[in-house]
Amino acid sequence: MTQQSVPLFESTARYVRVEHRTPQGFVQFAFSVADPDINVDLIMPAPMFEAFCTVNNVRFLPPESVVAPATTGQED
Repeated sequence: MTQQSVPLFESTARYVRVEHRTPQGFVQFAFSVADPDINVDLIMPAPMFEAFCTVNNVRFLPPESVVAPATTGQED
């Protein structure tokens, strides 16, 4: 059996999607490991958020797009 030099969890991709920044300096974001579709919502002060992202070597995801209401093709 070969031994990995980096544990599996340590080498797994981590993702962040910033959802909101408050006027008080907090960042609300979604954090995920391995699968960006499975995440937890977190909130922390901006300096702590920056450190968190650095330590976890995160990949930033684009903001979720706002879905426009479906049109029926009929005029009002």
